[in-house]
Amino acid sequence: MSTLAIPASAAQDRLAWWMVATCTVMVMLGFGAIVNMTVFLAPLAVEFGWSRGELSLAYGVATIGTGIGGIVMGHFADRMPARRLALCGAIVPGVALLLLARMNSTVELYLLHAAMGLFGIGALMAPLNSAAALWMARRPGLAIGIVNAGGALGQGVLPYLARNLVLMEGWRAAYVTLGVIYLALMVPLAFFLRDPPRAAAAEMAAAAVAPSPYRVPRPVMLAWLCVGVVFCCVCMSTPIMHVVTYGADRGLGPRESAGLLAVMMVCGMIGRIGFGKLADRFGNIQAYMVASAGQTIFTALFPLAQTSAQLYVLSAAFGLMFSGSMTSLILCAREFAPVGRTGLYIGIAMFFGWLGMALGGWQGGVFYDLCGDYDTSFSNGGFSGVANLLVLGLLYVLARPRVKPIASLS
Repeated sequence: MSTLAIPASAAQDRLAWWMVATCTVMVMLGFGAIVNMTVFLAPLAVEFGWSRGELSLAYGVATIGTGIGGIVMGHFADRMPARRLALCGAIVPGVALLLLARMNSTVELYLLHAAMGLFGIGALMAPLNSAAALWMARRPGLAIGIVNAGGALGQGVLPYLARNLVLMEGWRAAYVTLGVIYLALMVPLAFFLRDPPRAAAAEMAAAAVAPSPYRVPRPVMLAWLCVGVVFCCVCMSTPIMHVVTYGADRGLGPRESAGLLAVMMVCGMIGRIGFGKLADRFGNIQAYMVASAGQTIFTALFPLAQTSAQLYVLSAAFGLMFSGSMTSLILCAREFAPVGRTGLYIGIAMFFGWLGMALGGWQGGVFYDLCGDYDTSFSNGGFSGVANLLVLGLLYVLARPRVKPIASLS
């Protein structure tokens, strides 16, 4: 039996950390590009008279595009250099942001957000999560947690930056500034990216996932995971997409309301890394169940928050939990994947995640338009979280080892 050759030199370890850091920064910028819509809601509504439902649909288009792009790019991530995909994900968001500065119709708004999803973050999420996990094959939960912590940072810091740019320059100039920043940072990072040592990492991954103790085939496990992920992300995206305008409705100023999202995402950095380590120790499904339960509870509590202090505490707590859900669902998809199809399985799971994000963000805006407040929107998010927990309970049962019959003694 051959022994597993694991590269252990200090230089390779340092390179692995540099690659994980590169993936993290690129995912940070990719996430921030589509979540920026949260702070452009108000100025675009004033400029064009578009409703919040119409504007929220742009985020939905971007997330669905990201999901479709993730499947396609995840498939190619298992077969081609990560740098090529990352370069596509680097150029498209910057160009789309520059073009958004010139838009005058919802058609342009939707098409450019679709491009950012399909060819921007869609080319980053599944491929870079897969690459980071292979670079740190012994600690995939930690690697994916770190990369997704970058996503949380991008969701908080970049909209906060965008909010200040809008206040200082106006929304058109803010889009131009963001586009230039994206191109200047992301293109060099894409050229710096290297593929993981696939021979050793793939062998290690094979050793990790070779046993199939599930009660159903792996594709069935993935199918149930995808069902749960839709409900999970409806719950998740309702506060993410609408917390800024919800804070404004509660009397917070522009910077204070944008700060709610910033706090949520900064705490999300801690949650993603923490739940990644938790998953490495106790199991991916178990970590997902804990994170989803917390996310569900805090989403349902948002309508009860009245003061700025309550909103900030609730945003921080929600950030810790929703981010753990994001890390855990990717780890579950990776666990269920056959060897050599990790990128594809992550891409498929994330497609349904983005579908849920689109539905959650959209329903939040629609029910606000119908009811005049966010109470129904957040309640819908809470019910979706309960549905996800039921699916995760089923997955936990299906993932338990089969009980082998005891041979009778003759």
